[in-house]
Amino acid sequence: AGFDLALPNVAVGVFSLENISLGADVRVPFLGDAVTVGFYFCRKDSPFRLTVLCVGGGGWVGLRASPAGLVELEMGLEAAASLSIDLGVASGSVSIAVGVYLRLEGDAGSLTAYFRVRGEVDVLGLISASITLELTLTYDFPTGKLIGRASIVVEIEVLFFSASVEVSCERKLAGSNGDPTLADIMPPGAGG
Repeated sequence: AGFDLALPNVAVGVFSLENISLGADVRVPFLGDAVTVGFYFCRKDSPFRLTVLCVGGGGWVGLRASPAGLVELEMGLEAAASLSIDLGVASGSVSIAVGVYLRLEGDAGSLTAYFRVRGEVDVLGLISASITLELTLTYDFPTGKLIGRASIVVEIEVLFFSASVEVSCERKLAGSNGDPTLADIMPPGAGG
């Protein structure tokens, strides 16, 4: 059982805050699990939107708890800017977004920060091309690892032909939880 409360949009001059909602629920399972209570400010599938001049963004926060403690905490915030132009025969746009996403479940969790750049161009609706570059850094709490990912996606459409190419790489940048130590890898000899 729960409720959702949509709040009115706020707009003052160059400032606009939209899609605001609050909610809470109680889950009473029939078997096994404990009773949980959840609270949220907006939702992941329907975040609030904040716009100041040409810079905008949004986010959400959700919390679920049981008598035993925290079950889940999820939060996301994003800021973005975009620019587009339409010259009649050709149009194009570019956008830049940065954000952070936190998810905690019991003792596990992760914190992710990302940077995304996207550009696209369209000529008479016959030829279009887009390119997306995304960089993410994720810290995984249980393993203590910092994982970096980079990907670039290029999409091209010409009349009835379309193609897409994606190149990505991943690197583990830091962390030592669970990794073998030097003594584990190269134990001292029998004589010391």
